Amino acid sequence: MEQKKNRRFFTPIGVLLIIIFLAACSSPSVPPQELQPTETVQTAANTPVVTESAPTLCTNAYYPVREGAIWNYKSTGGPAGEYVFTDTITSVREDGFTLSTQIADLTRSQEWTCKPEGLVALQLGGAPTAMLNSQNIQLNLDVKNSSGVTFPSQMNVGDQWQQNVDVQGNVSVANEEAEATGNAQMNFAATGKEGVTVPAGTFDALKISVEISLNINAAYEGITLPVTFSGEYTYWFVPDVGWVKATGTGNVLGSSFSETTELQSYNVP
Repeated sequence: MEQKKNRRFFTPIGVLLIIIFLAACSSPSVPPQELQPTETVQTAANTPVVTESAPTLCTNAYYPVREGAIWNYKSTGGPAGEYVFTDTITSVREDGFTLSTQIADLTRSQEWTCKPEGLVALQLGGAPTAMLNSQNIQLNLDVKNSSGVTFPSQMNVGDQWQQNVDVQGNVSVANEEAEATGNAQMNFAATGKEGVTVPAGTFDALKISVEISLNINAAYEGITLPVTFSGEYTYWFVPDVGWVKATGTGNVLGSSFSETTELQSYNVP
């Protein structure tokens, strides 16, 4: 089934690159933290165990919404340097859930809602947000005028969709605060299925390419500074596991980078 128009895809590395490129200009990278081991739920053939349950609004084949689900990731090569983070679903409701991200000693929560068309993030969150705040940078951005969903209820090879989102808020660095407004456009395509190997295991995954274009205006004492970002990312999603890998290249304020994030371990009840 072809999917087009107004599908929203709001991943920890997707729209949240808003936060990453601000970090690239103003904060040191976070040193890697030792990942806590978690049980990897998979069969001897390195395929995830499928847990049968009655479908709900939050049911999504490629993003299992289950209370207590935990994923450990490591990111290298990005504009913010090397870091590790843990995503945990800490609460599941009939029409939504809470995703908590921990990096170093800081935890940030992100609220989601579940709709027939898919899962929708209600606020900015994820590892880059937590990382910035751990570096004494306070970032408060609200999502405005968004459409579509974060994870469509169905994603199949050949599907294409686009997401546009406006953001508004402020960023505070070294006790100096600037107002920030901007918008992002993302074009997505599910390009095929292929095997992928990461520290958490070897999987058959759905490969999704993403083109990102981001424009932000930061206003401080009457001066407006335009900040732009462009990048191309590829994600690998696995049924009943979630996203296991992301690679991408981009340009932030004239500086190029190549980033890779891989799943280290996970436990999906």
